[in-house]
Amino acid sequence: MNAAYDAGLVFRGDIDIPVLDWRHYLERQLDMHNSHQSFASRQRMRDFDGDASNQVIWFTDGPAQFDQAPQAFAVMDEWMANIAAHPERSVAANKPAGAVDKCFNADGSPIASGDGVWSGILDSSPAGACTQRFPLFSTSRIVAGGPIAGNVYKCATKPVATAIADGTYGSWTPSASEAARLAQIFPTGVCDYSKPDVGKP
Repeated sequence: MNAAYDAGLVFRGDIDIPVLDWRHYLERQLDMHNSHQSFASRQRMRDFDGDASNQVIWFTDGPAQFDQAPQAFAVMDEWMANIAAHPERSVAANKPAGAVDKCFNADGSPIASGDGVWSGILDSSPAGACTQRFPLFSTSRIVAGGPIAGNVYKCATKPVATAIADGTYGSWTPSASEAARLAQIFPTGVCDYSKPDVGKP
């Protein structure tokens, strides 16, 4: 893990180029391309320097029926041309009108676009139009308290008894036998996601 960090193989959110993250929405089927990864990237950017305005997220309903890639390339081409014409501006300031968060139906027709369409994923705001249409499924790590950024590669641990006492298991209160079984399964403790990545140099 230390070597991966040192070699620059871990995306920490340090990126200052235009990013148009487009994917088909595949949460309804067993597929490794889980949709929360778009927002994991956004959160890493925010964690790095407080800003992710150079990233745009598009979802098209899936499985793949319509290829939004030509439209995405056209928007990216315009964005890059703006940067070339106005290098004194930031990447975000050079965004063309089409470089906004969006979501689309399976036939490629737009559902919603603009600020707030993905509200409710990385904040406590009411769910935006795209968030409502394309709910994100969770992962075992997120359910266990891990960050959506997915940037804890080796967690610090805490005793099972501490996890039970501090509410790690939510509304579930294990019986004495269940607590003993948890302690048997996790003799060195369970992940404490309130602490930073132990795998980070």
